[in-house]
Amino acid sequence: MMQRPNPVDGCFLRYEREHQGIRPYIGVVLHASGSAPNLSVVREQVADRIERMPTLSCKVTRQGRRTAWVADPGFDPHDHVHEIRIPEGGATLDTTVAALLGLPLPADAPRWGVWLIHGYSDREYVLFYRAHHAAQDGQALLDAVTALFGTGPPLSPRPAVTARAGRRPWRRRIPVRAIARTLADAAQGPALSWSTQDTLTGGARLVSAAVPVSWLRQTGRALGASPNDVCLAALAQALRAWVPAGWITADHRGRDLQVSLAVSLREPQERFAVGNRVSAVRIPLSFWEDSPTARVAAVARATGRARGEDMRRVLRAQLSLPESVVYRLLLQGDRMRNGLDTSGLMQLRGRLALGQDPIETAVPTLFLHGDHPFAVAFLTYAGQVVVSFTIDRAFEDVGDLAGLWAGAVERLWHESVVGSDEPTRVSAPSS
Repeated sequence: MMQRPNPVDGCFLRYEREHQGIRPYIGVVLHASGSAPNLSVVREQVADRIERMPTLSCKVTRQGRRTAWVADPGFDPHDHVHEIRIPEGGATLDTTVAALLGLPLPADAPRWGVWLIHGYSDREYVLFYRAHHAAQDGQALLDAVTALFGTGPPLSPRPAVTARAGRRPWRRRIPVRAIARTLADAAQGPALSWSTQDTLTGGARLVSAAVPVSWLRQTGRALGASPNDVCLAALAQALRAWVPAGWITADHRGRDLQVSLAVSLREPQERFAVGNRVSAVRIPLSFWEDSPTARVAAVARATGRARGEDMRRVLRAQLSLPESVVYRLLLQGDRMRNGLDTSGLMQLRGRLALGQDPIETAVPTLFLHGDHPFAVAFLTYAGQVVVSFTIDRAFEDVGDLAGLWAGAVERLWHESVVGSDEPTRVSAPSS
């Protein structure tokens, strides 16, 4: 198997080469119930399941003057499973996970790994799956986790999609004018940004909270919106409560906060294709809207325009743009101070386990780049929606952003469904 990286894959590889300290890895922290197993138990389950996700054996290499995805002839899945025991009185689970967020993986092997983290509890342990974003987008990452730890039957890989011979030049193959209009629309109007007294450190930590998925579904039905719309509207409400008034200068008041929302373009037959099938759209969050329910309606209108087939066709076509063009757009987004990236609401279907130990909670992780102080991911699993903020360590003492999001969701649910403002206490997952 040999496949050239698409422009998005190539951008993530180039971005890491040219920006020291940037680690474009995504992942998910899986909290398992039970006593920590021996490392060999994790290695054996991963090895037994590896054929369910064939692209886990792929690495990037040079073929002449070209970069290509190829199957690693020396691939051994055991080498990709690691162990960290947290000694008593030593590091915490949170600091251990934070240290792994910036850990690079060897470039001469498939760039993914599983870390068994234990010692912090005799009733729980963590499996932290990480992958380079060049090899896996969000949907592929969830498929990999399901392949390795899912309790259901394996999904049958479909035949790989091969490129058609004799394709026309990219300028004639894709709707260039439509893409230009999309990019112009995204750049319209100055976006809200803020200035802090802190310099970004480049180091990241992970904070998270959870709410029942029923709250988002019921709220969405009541307001004619999707659960993803509710997630985004609650994000705007949480940020409005979190950002100190002194951070926003007078000339930025009235500007809207925009989020770069990931959109999966992966077709069913591409389920096990290596690399990215993803793009992004800019969504205004109606930051200054005082009514939480009116904000949900505004966000739903914005995402509705982005969900149409015409937009999907344009986004899909962007994957055929020259890598240099896509990379220039990536760098342009980097320069947006306080740029805000989000995965959108992802879903892990079915349940996960290591042997007989159930995975109770799954917390997604993203990465930081440019002048972006944090990135936001939402994940549905086991009846909960978890929000996670991969956030720069400069904001250690600013406030509980994840908790504010959970509170905003709860208030929306009470206002639109319950008809009461009485709060209900819900537990939050640890990182």
